[in-house]
Amino acid sequence: MQCGRCGREFDYGRQDFCGYCKTVHTPEGEPIRDIIGVVGYIAQRFGPEVLLNVRRTDALVADIFPKENAIRRQIFVALYDGCAKKLVGVKGKPFEVRCAAAARCVKSLRDEVGLKGKYAADAVEAIGQALGCEIAFKRPEETPVSVTEEKKNITDAAEQYSLGRHFDRIKDYDRALYWFEQSALQDCGEAQYYVGFYRLEGRGGAQNVEQAWEWFLRGAENGIPAAQHMAAQFLAEGISCERDEAAAFNWFMEAARAGYDEAINVIALCYENGVYVSQNAEIARKWRDGTIHTDEYTEEQSEQPQPLSDDGEELYQSARRCLSEQDFEGAAMFYKRAAELGHARAQCSYGKCLYLGSGVAINHAAAFAWFTKAAEQNLDIAQYNLGIMYLKGTYVEKNMNEARKYFSLAAKNGHEEAEKILAKLNR
Repeated sequence: MQCGRCGREFDYGRQDFCGYCKTVHTPEGEPIRDIIGVVGYIAQRFGPEVLLNVRRTDALVADIFPKENAIRRQIFVALYDGCAKKLVGVKGKPFEVRCAAAARCVKSLRDEVGLKGKYAADAVEAIGQALGCEIAFKRPEETPVSVTEEKKNITDAAEQYSLGRHFDRIKDYDRALYWFEQSALQDCGEAQYYVGFYRLEGRGGAQNVEQAWEWFLRGAENGIPAAQHMAAQFLAEGISCERDEAAAFNWFMEAARAGYDEAINVIALCYENGVYVSQNAEIARKWRDGTIHTDEYTEEQSEQPQPLSDDGEELYQSARRCLSEQDFEGAAMFYKRAAELGHARAQCSYGKCLYLGSGVAINHAAAFAWFTKAAEQNLDIAQYNLGIMYLKGTYVEKNMNEARKYFSLAAKNGHEEAEKILAKLNR
């Protein structure tokens, strides 16, 4: 399937979002970028009742739709104002009653919260539709794109970027550049790449290679593979910047790891010819075949700090937010997703959820497995938990030697309680 946002191909059979720009798509191939689509997706995937939990819904939107910040704020404000609870309360009542309740929600969002009327109505309609509470508003006819664009009063970065893409497709480069720049100034990575490309090619204005370099670098820092590839080329050739092969290789690698074909080809060539890395035909072949594993090239990286990959930290923090709101099911869900990415503390925390039955059914076997994974990453609390399981004989047979081993490991890593228990066992 072709992504409706960045234009790259991805396998919809494996995942419903583009692996390059993280945009979720419908089965028909349409990118989900409006509030009705976002709220509907969350309700369909996690159940409509999730909308009654403001914090959990906010965490889900932030996790699944990380680029739709304006929509996320709109949803959060509407739910915080009690929109979902009000609409659930009138769900089975006559149509006129439902519409009246929806109108009161819009009025409250507009007058009490300060949300503009159109955005308030969009939010209420989206939540009502996701909850199965049919409502309707009288709306003016949709303004054509050309008229809206002429007013130049659009402030949302995503909308500005969409307008830029629209004018880019019809080859109106002057107006495309205008909207790309407006979006790029709000730190939209895709727009920053396009501004760099326009400046490099001289589209929509004078050519300016120095500005192109600056915009490519900003887009690269925002995780856009195409921008990372261009930044790497500039650094490799010393175009408008000092030549830096180490930094160039790192940016090529980042783009290649994101699946950017041109960068993958560069990395493969580096290994084939021994440029910047040791020559290794096998690793080059695996890059081209798509069967490379990270442990096969990390030792060849430069000593410069590398950009962090998705290590599950954001998911782990989402779990902690859910936990602070007493949403144990949400916490368990986010802990599990972070644990699957290899986050040691999340592995231990999810194991604890399984051990205690917090947000999930009790499963001591699975808890033991997750504790073990975290302990292998030298996490003291996980080593302590394994010691307790061996000491008590929970899931495993009592084994004092194994208990001492894990308490000793935890104590070496600074776990005070493990040190106390170990002292008692050794008396």
